[in-house]
Amino acid sequence: MSVTKLKRNFFQRLLGRPATNKPVSADCWSLQDGTVTVDLSKAQELDKAGTAVCLDGKGLESSLLVVHGDDGRFHALKNVCTHGKRQLDPVPGTGTVQCCSIGTSTFSYDGKLIEGPAKGPLSVYRVEEGDGTLKISL
Repeated sequence: MSVTKLKRNFFQRLLGRPATNKPVSADCWSLQDGTVTVDLSKAQELDKAGTAVCLDGKGLESSLLVVHGDDGRFHALKNVCTHGKRQLDPVPGTGTVQCCSIGTSTFSYDGKLIEGPAKGPLSVYRVEEGDGTLKISL
C-alpha cells in the first residue's frame, strides 16, 4: 500500500508543528465524567469530511484529535504518536492520520499502524453522533 504524505516542509516536520489547529470557538466542547461533548454547530472546523480539530486542556489528560473522516463518520484518537509523542494530522482523501514529525508514521482511523517508525497502534475512543453533538467516551 502506498502512503500519501501530508505536505509539510522540513522545518515544520523537524519542529513537530501539526497542521491541525485548536477550535476557533473554545466553548464548542466540554469534558464531564469522562465524556467529551462537542457541539457541532460551534465546531466549524469539523464541517467537511477530511477536516479535524485538536482539543487540549479543560481537564483532558492528553490532547485529543477529532476527525471528520473521509468515510463521513467522526473519529477520536489520542493525539500522541506512539513513536515520538508528536501530534497527528488527518491526510485528506486517504482515511488516515499521520504524525507531524519527520518519521510521518501513518495510521488508519481505527489506530492501526500502516507505515513508519511508531511503536504500535494509537488509542482510539468511541464516538456517538446525535442531535448536533458528538459524545466521545474516554
